[in-house]
Amino acid sequence: FSQILHKNIQGSLALDFIQQQGLLSTPFQRVYFSDVDSSFIENFRLADDVERLPDLRFKVAAGGRLNWYLNERITLRTFYRYYFDDWGITSHTASLEMPVKVSDYFTLYPSYRFYNQTASDYFNPYNEALSTDEYYTSDYDVSEYAANQFGFGVSYTDIFTEARIWKFGLKSIDLKFYQYDRNSSFTSSLITAGIKIVID
Repeated sequence: FSQILHKNIQGSLALDFIQQQGLLSTPFQRVYFSDVDSSFIENFRLADDVERLPDLRFKVAAGGRLNWYLNERITLRTFYRYYFDDWGITSHTASLEMPVKVSDYFTLYPSYRFYNQTASDYFNPYNEALSTDEYYTSDYDVSEYAANQFGFGVSYTDIFTEARIWKFGLKSIDLKFYQYDRNSSFTSSLITAGIKIVID
């Protein structure tokens, strides 16, 4: 549902219902049981089993966006989503992006995104799962964690394709950098680039 709330403000709401059925576990995710004696080949400990998860999962996500045109140079884009599923995970996502038009051709894109979630009912840290459980996983993507992502981008846009290379008109160039940090010590850096051209 989308609505113009003011000549400078536009908002939207979304509600998603998702059902997955089939093989939802990964046979490459190893699990180690706390109630089973360890087995080794030389110094390598063998896994006691692979993760086992239900073959049915139901998800619900509800969220909204609010975009506020402050002036001809600055716009605020906000987003929030609440999520839960029948595996015991609940999460909150919030993000803010503030495009700043520094000239007729160049726009800067600073952004921030926050995410946190609870652990799945089937998650167990390394060597804490029990062999008597029906389902278990040690995949930290379904553990409890919080994450922050900072981003910055720059975009060149020429709607009239005045810049040309032979028969190619340059429409836009985008370059963005993201730094992602989880409180579980996982971090990553991502650079994306894109170009749009038109051909006469």
